[in-house]
Amino acid sequence: MAFSDAEQIVSLVGAGAVLCVGGNDPTLGQQLRQRGALVDSVNALAELAAWDEATFAHYDCVVVEASAMLEVGTLASSFAELYRIEPRWVVIRFSEHRDLIRTSREVGRSADWENTAIQAGFRRAPQAVSGQRYFTQCNDPLVPAMLEFERIPPAALAAYPLQQLLAERDLHMDMSREAGARADAHMVRYALAASLVRSGDTVLDCACGLGYGSAILAAQSGGARFIGVDIDAGSAAYASAHFGQQYGIEYVTASATDLSCLADDSIDLVVSFETIEHLEDYQAFLKEAVRVLRPDGRIVASVPNQWVDETGNDPNPHHFHAFDYPKFRATMGQYFLLEERYAQTAPGGFVLQQAARTLYKLALDAPPTETEWLILIGSIDPLAKRSLRAYTDPEFAALKHVPGCWVAQFGLHYDNPWLYRTMVHMGDRLRERAVLTDLAARALGTVQMDSADFGAALTVLGYALLDEPASEHVDDLLPLIDAYLGQDMPNPHAKRWQISSAFLAGRLALGRDARALARMYLTAVEQADFMEFSPLLATKSIAAACLLGAMAMAENDDLAAAAHFANGVQACRKALKADDINAIGDPEAPFPFGFSELAEVADMGAQCAMALKLLPLARRSPGRFWQQVDTKRFGLVSWALALEKENRQLRERLG
Repeated sequence: MAFSDAEQIVSLVGAGAVLCVGGNDPTLGQQLRQRGALVDSVNALAELAAWDEATFAHYDCVVVEASAMLEVGTLASSFAELYRIEPRWVVIRFSEHRDLIRTSREVGRSADWENTAIQAGFRRAPQAVSGQRYFTQCNDPLVPAMLEFERIPPAALAAYPLQQLLAERDLHMDMSREAGARADAHMVRYALAASLVRSGDTVLDCACGLGYGSAILAAQSGGARFIGVDIDAGSAAYASAHFGQQYGIEYVTASATDLSCLADDSIDLVVSFETIEHLEDYQAFLKEAVRVLRPDGRIVASVPNQWVDETGNDPNPHHFHAFDYPKFRATMGQYFLLEERYAQTAPGGFVLQQAARTLYKLALDAPPTETEWLILIGSIDPLAKRSLRAYTDPEFAALKHVPGCWVAQFGLHYDNPWLYRTMVHMGDRLRERAVLTDLAARALGTVQMDSADFGAALTVLGYALLDEPASEHVDDLLPLIDAYLGQDMPNPHAKRWQISSAFLAGRLALGRDARALARMYLTAVEQADFMEFSPLLATKSIAAACLLGAMAMAENDDLAAAAHFANGVQACRKALKADDINAIGDPEAPFPFGFSELAEVADMGAQCAMALKLLPLARRSPGRFWQQVDTKRFGLVSWALALEKENRQLRERLG
C-alpha cells in the first residue's frame, strides 16, 4: 500500500518537501524518501498548532492519514489548520480505519471530505482528475484510497468567496470548488483533452469560463503555452487570479466568434466544451478555430445531446441550438477530419437523471446512443490548409539546431511538413484508421514521388494492409514501393522511408507466402546503410536480419540463419559505435526519444546475439529457442509483430 501510495503522490505533486501527519505506518515516508523527497513526520495534527510560519512554510505537500483528521476537533477545524500551514497540496490518505470511516454518517462519503475542504479554502487538485477515478471511485460515493486538494491563494479566496460562486452557479461554476457528479463530469473531459496535448503545444481553452479546465490541461500535459479565452471579463479575471500565475496560463477576454487576439496558425489544440450551443453563429467560431489552428492542429469539442423538451426546443435560455449526434458530426465534419467520438453521462443530467458516471468511446459510424453529452475530436486537414508561416515542430522548436543533425528537421526535408504529426508520428497522428489511410492515399496523389512525404504515405498505407496481405491494394502498392526504391534521393528522410517501405514490402510479401520476393526486400534492408538517416533506423536492418534468420531456420539452413543473426549483431554494433548526433541531437539538450530508441537498438542486437548462442537448441526444442530469444521488451519476434499490435490496439480503441 505504501509503495503504490508513494508512487501516486509523486506522480501528482512531484518529489518535493513533504510532511506526513498521523498513521502507524512509517513505510510511506521511507518510500517517498527513496524517490528523492524531503520528508518530515509528526504523529498528530495537533502538534502543528505550535508551529510558526518559519517552521511550516517550506512544505510543498502535507499527507495526512484520515484518522488523524478525526482525532481532535472537527473535520472543518482540521482542514482549517491545514490551510494555515500553507502547503500547496494536501493529500488525505485513507489507509487506516477505512471501514470505520466509510460507515460514518458524518464523514463516510468522499463528498463530505471534499465539501469540507472546499469550504476551508482548498480546491480539488487539477493534477488528480482522471478517467479511471471517474469510472471507479466516483461511482462509489464512499471514500476512496486518497483525496487530493490544492490550497487556493488567500488573495484569490478573499476576492472570490465560495458564497459568491454559489450565487452564480447556474451561469458558471469553478468545478474544482464543487463536489459531485456535475463537477466530476466537467472536469474529466479536460483530463481527456489533456491526453491530446503534444509536447511543446500551444493550447487554447475557448469559452474557458472560470478557468479550472485550463488548469487541468496545464497540470496534466507537456504543453508549452496555455491560453484561456472567455467573453465574460469577470470570468477571465477570476481565472487569472486563481490559476494564471500558478499554472502559467494567459486568460483573455474575447468572443469565441472573434479570436482576433490570436494570430493565424498559432494554436496546436483547441479545447471547447459546451460552447457551440451557446453561440447564435457557431459557424463563425468553427471558422475561427480553423484559422488559428496550425495545419497539423486538433480540436476537441462537446455539446449536450438532445437537451430538448416536449416542444423540441432546448429550455435552457442560454442555449441557441440543440444537437444530436448526426447534426454534431455533420457540423464538425465540415471543418475537420473527425477521428474519435465519445459519449458521457453523469447522475442528475437533464436527460438521464439516474445515469452512472460514464465516458466511453464509440466508432464514428456507430448509430446514435442514449447519452447526456457528445464529444468529438478532429484534426485540420494538412493537405487542405497550407500556412504562410515557416514550419516548426513545437516539441523541438526550443532546442538549438546542431549542424549535421537532420533527424528532427521535418521542415527542411518534407515538401509538406505539416503531414508529419498528423499522418506519421506515432502517438500524435490521426486516431481513426480509415481517416488516416484516406489522408495517406490523398497525399500520394498530391506530393512528389521523390519526396519524404511520398515514402511516408506509402508506408502508412502499407502497414494498414498487413492484416490483409491478399488484398488487391497490395498489388497496387508494391509497384509504387519499387518505383520509390528505384530513385536516388539525397534527402535523409527519403532514405528513411526507402528503408522502411522496403521492410514493409518484405513483410507484405511474407504474408502472401512470396518468400523469394520477401527475401529480396529484406536483404536490401539488412544491407542498407541506415546511417544515411540515423543510427536509430538500425532497428529496421536488425529486424530484417531476424526475419531472414527465421526464414532460414524454417528451411533447415542453420548456416544462413547464423549469418543473418550475425548481421543483426553487426548492425547493432555499427549503430551504437556511430556518432550519435542524429540520435540525440545536441548533447547539452538532447532529444529524449534518442536514448530510448538506442536502447531498442541495443536490445534487438542482444536478441540476435542470444539467437546465435542458442541456435543449436533450435533443432532439439524450437519453441524453447524462441522463448529464450524473445524475452525482452524489444524482443525480435515481438518487434516484428509490433506494428500489427499497434493496429489491433487502434481498432480496439475504436471499439
